[in-house]
Amino acid sequence: MSASEAALRKVPWSPPLFEPEDQEAAIRVIRSGWMTQGKETQAFETELAAALGAKHAVAVNNGTSALMAALLVHGIGKGDDVLVPTMTFIATVNAVIAVGANPVLVDCDPRTLNVTPELLKERLTPRTKALLFVDVYGMPCDLEAMQAFADEYGLVLIEDAAEAIGAGYKARPVGSFAHTAIVSFHMAKLVPTVEGGCVVTQEDALASGLRQIRNHGMGGQYHYVTFGLNLRTTDIQAALGRSQLKKLPRILKHRQTIVDLYKEELSGLAAFQDVPPYVTTHPHMIFAMFLENSETRDKLNQYLNRHGVDTRICWVPAHAQPYHSKALAFSGAFPNAERLAARNLSLPLGNALSLEDARYVVQTVKDGLRGL
Repeated sequence: MSASEAALRKVPWSPPLFEPEDQEAAIRVIRSGWMTQGKETQAFETELAAALGAKHAVAVNNGTSALMAALLVHGIGKGDDVLVPTMTFIATVNAVIAVGANPVLVDCDPRTLNVTPELLKERLTPRTKALLFVDVYGMPCDLEAMQAFADEYGLVLIEDAAEAIGAGYKARPVGSFAHTAIVSFHMAKLVPTVEGGCVVTQEDALASGLRQIRNHGMGGQYHYVTFGLNLRTTDIQAALGRSQLKKLPRILKHRQTIVDLYKEELSGLAAFQDVPPYVTTHPHMIFAMFLENSETRDKLNQYLNRHGVDTRICWVPAHAQPYHSKALAFSGAFPNAERLAARNLSLPLGNALSLEDARYVVQTVKDGLRGL
């Protein structure tokens, strides 16, 4: 590749894979004359529940709404403390704030990036009512340990599996366990519907409550039996989701191939998220490399961007965000999250990312580090 060709190359961070059948699915709904939440959504929910090993999947308009609905259906609100990782996309924290509860931030394990019972125990308060944990980058937490911790302290357990569709824990799909979980269908996710999310549960009563919450709390026509909001999805999104869901096994394999390439080629130049033995499938919604220090990370990031490689820093911890650090009274130290945030750089990894582009990313990383 010539220098001019390299200069023109653009590698997006998370390109989605939309094929003719996806377009046809959306057009089919438009032609049907019914585009809001309806039969297509019901079919998507059935197929999602089967794929996730859940009894019920309740679709909503995005992952943040799914988090809010999950908290609301469990009665989490004003006066309640909720344990939440600081190492997360900010929606996890915002959802707790939105329902009137208080997020109590927890540091992360420096190797897996997920929370652990030991870290959670340090942050318990007399008002702690729930644990909202996150599968960081799509990698499952130790789900049995999370359940045991919640049981020991009498906490509601909710899993933010927004990035973890397709993930496996001890050969079982995330979503198949007793606790409530949410997933997201944002454009960057493995099953994108542009925007979208769902709450999965094994309990009939919770599923019924979630369906009321997503529709203004309606229990009958213009008869409102609980607090709710308009969190409804559309049949266009559901049709895209049904089409995308069929590709999930292929997408998981494709992402793992790219991750294997990154790790093989960049080993020794950076560190990566540890994958414990209990994780039988890591969907790799995000792939981060961890550099020696923030100066190296920032220089490499600038180099990659100049050479057409789109990147992200996932994430700046919640306690360090401009709004949240001022508006909320966070106490305690979060050394692991702060060290990881100073060193992490997320490379391109998407459903439509080509191996050729991935090889270009590898070479550009090597060139960038060589020049530092």
